Amino acid sequence: MKVGRVEDMAQHLLRIRGRVTTEFLPDRGRVLEVGPGEAVFDRRGCEFVAINVSRRGDPQVLADGQALPFRDATFDAVVATEVIEHVRYPYKLLRELRRVVRPSGRVLLSTPNAATPVNRVALAVFGLFPDDRTLHEGQDVGHIHFFTRRSFLEAVRAGGFAVSREWDFLLQVLPGRYVYDTGFEQAFPNHAKAVLLELRPA
Repeated sequence: MKVGRVEDMAQHLLRIRGRVTTEFLPDRGRVLEVGPGEAVFDRRGCEFVAINVSRRGDPQVLADGQALPFRDATFDAVVATEVIEHVRYPYKLLRELRRVVRPSGRVLLSTPNAATPVNRVALAVFGLFPDDRTLHEGQDVGHIHFFTRRSFLEAVRAGGFAVSREWDFLLQVLPGRYVYDTGFEQAFPNHAKAVLLELRPA
């Protein structure tokens, strides 16, 4: 069993997102990245357009993902990892992603899972709920929506997508430790630290 320390978990999650994003991208094509600048990945031969509501991540376009300034069916792929929990209207974001991706295109979407075992115990025993206390700049706010795996899957399907693939993520089993690459992630997907999906227009 592989065990990691919670203080190293954020960097581990970034590395996983970078690896998955590289696997997800087409060899060439037009790609929209919403909320860029965290995970490092190979951009291959793709033409990238990065947008954000702030200068964070050095976007090419300052815009809101809930009202994308692009025509319908403009992109071959869209990457929006760890974004949907920050926006005021998640369904608007999903509809916009659905609108700008081509019928044959794909979307990579992820969010933290509020229903991890540690969060469940904290809520049941101590009355605590997972809360983002990170300081953010300008319009770039913290987490204002919390998804479980089930509610996230329901949201993307209601937004006009079908799930092509779901990646296994690590499990935080104790306040100070997590496990990864063990098979438990696949056996207990509802308890994983994050939910990462490849979507196609339904």
